[in-house]
Amino acid sequence: MNILYIGSSAALSLIPFKKLLSTGHSIAAVGVYKPLIFEQKIIALENESLALCAQQHAVPVIDFSQTEENLVNQLTGLNIDLILMSCYSRRLPESIINLAKAGCFNMHPSLLPRYRGPEPIFWQMKHAGDMGVSWHLVTDELDAGDIVKQQKINLDEGLSFAEINRSLAEIGAELMLAMLADLSKQKLLKTKQEQALASYFPYPQKDDFTVDTSCSAQRAYNFMRATQVFGHVYHCQTGQQHFLLEQALDYDNNATLTGVDVQANRLYIPFNEGVLIATYTGKLSS
Repeated sequence: MNILYIGSSAALSLIPFKKLLSTGHSIAAVGVYKPLIFEQKIIALENESLALCAQQHAVPVIDFSQTEENLVNQLTGLNIDLILMSCYSRRLPESIINLAKAGCFNMHPSLLPRYRGPEPIFWQMKHAGDMGVSWHLVTDELDAGDIVKQQKINLDEGLSFAEINRSLAEIGAELMLAMLADLSKQKLLKTKQEQALASYFPYPQKDDFTVDTSCSAQRAYNFMRATQVFGHVYHCQTGQQHFLLEQALDYDNNATLTGVDVQANRLYIPFNEGVLIATYTGKLSS
C-alpha cells in the first residue's frame, strides 16, 4: 500500500514514522505544514524534524500550507492507498481524506472517546485520568471516528511532558503496525465511539494551572512535573493562603502537616493525602 504520512516534528509523529520506515512499507510522501527550508534544503531548528527525516530517507515532502486545490492535484498523482496522521494540528479537508482508498487514520494520545481535543495529555494528567493511545478513522468531526486500535498505558511517577509523549508514541507505533497488518489481511475491526462517554477539552489556559489540595500530593506532583513545559506557575490555595508554585520537587503521601511549612524558597504543603514539596515564586495573599 502507498502511504501518505501526515504529522509534525513532535515525538508523537516522529517515533511512529521511524517505525514505519523500518518496516519497508511504501511511503509515497510525508505531509507537513510549512516545513523549514533554507537554500532549497529542508532544515530543522533542533536535531531533527519529520520533514528532515523524510528527506534523509528520500521520501517526498509536501507542504500542507498550500491551497486545498493545489494539494489535491499534487496528491492525486501519488496513487495513495492509506493516510496515517499523528500530531497534525489542523483539520484535514474531506477532499484529501477521500484520496485514501483504504482509509485515513489518526493516532490520538488518549483513550477515546474520552479527552478529545488538542492537548489530551495535559488534561489526563490534571484529572489523573487513565492514559492511553487510540488509532481511529478520520471523519469530519474531530477525534470522533471509529476506533480501530487502542491501548491503556501505566506511567511511572514524575515523568516530564516529553517522557510521556515518547512513551505514548512508542505504544502508538506498535499499534500502528498491528493496524497495518490487519488492513493487509482485510481483518481490521472498527468500533464506534460511545457518544455518552465522550469528553472534549480545549487548549489549557492560565486558570487551568491550579493545584487542588483536596486531592493527593501524589496527583499534584505528577501533574506539575508533566506540565512544567508549558511555562506557567501553578496557583495553590490552602486555607486562606494563596501561593504561586514553580516546580514540584517531591511528595510524601505518608506525611501530615497542620499548615504550610516555608523553608527558604521551598514549601511543604499539606494535601488531603500527603505533603507536596515545591518551589514557589510568591504568596498572593493571606
